Formats: sequence, structure tokens, C-alpha cells
Amino acid sequence: MIKIFLKAAILVFIILSIYFIVNPSACSNLMMGRVTNSPDTEPRIDLPVATADHSEMFTPSGDQPLDKSANKEQKVEGITDTNSLVKDNAGEEYSQEDIDYAVASRYVELENEYAQSKKATKDTAKEISYQVMDDFELTPEEWEAFLQRATKSNLFDKVRRDLAAPAK
Repeated sequence: MIKIFLKAAILVFIILSIYFIVNPSACSNLMMGRVTNSPDTEPRIDLPVATADHSEMFTPSGDQPLDKSANKEQKVEGITDTNSLVKDNAGEEYSQEDIDYAVASRYVELENEYAQSKKATKDTAKEISYQVMDDFELTPEEWEAFLQRATKSNLFDKVRRDLAAPAK
């Protein structure tokens, strides 16, 4: 009888160990007396009942509060996991001209680096193009569209003049 209880206790210990290894926040929450995944007992009136937004399905439970308005003003004290902080990207809207200018300036910077290091070959333009496409995560179609816009507005010449002006 004692052997059965001992084996059951060892099995429970193994299961709990695996659970705490897989979900370390559950261990710290258990030790601190906090409850994770507590469902709202009262239905919230300010939220629609049927929403198409399933973004909460992809966030780990227990790491962030369910009330997204509580995330707006986070106070960071002590050691903090920066992955759990919510970024407010609402004010960062860039126009297509700004994006094109950034891509063109990166291209011209790489072009100048290749010229200074004397690595210029017949495939230099292709190598620079691939590197810029990789930096800005552009598809070949997006790159072609950018090249058409940049050629039409002489963007590369403008960027070359802008980058050369501060050097004088």
C-alpha cells in the first residue's frame, strides 16, 4: 500500500515538474499566490460579444492582463521582461515617399561602401539590390515598383545630393 502511494507521489512530482518547466510563469505565480487565467465573472458590456479579432489566442496566458486598456500605462520597475511590454505604435505612420527615401538612402549608403572598399564588380548593383531587399523585407515585385517610382522622381539623385551635402 505504501509502495502505491510512493509511486503515485513520484508520478505527481514528475508531472508537476514537467508542467513548471514548460510554463515557468505558473511556478512563480503559484509561489506568489497569484491566479492566472482567471475568467471574468461578469460579462463586459463595453466589448462586443462576437468579435473577429483572435489576437488573444496567440498571446501566452498569464503574461499580459486581459484588459488591453491596462497595458497603455505600464510602469517598469526592477528587472522586467522586455518581450512582455506592449509597444504603442499608433503614432508611427510613414508615407510612401518616406519609405522610398529610406530605401534609396540605404541603397546609396551601400553603394558608397562598395566604392570605398574597392569591391566594385559587374554584379555590385545586383548584390546591393538583394541586400536592400533583404534589409527592408521587399519582394521582387515591390522592389520593381520602388525602382519605377524612384526612377520617375529621380530619387537616387536626390539622395546622393542629400548625402553629399553634409560631407562638404
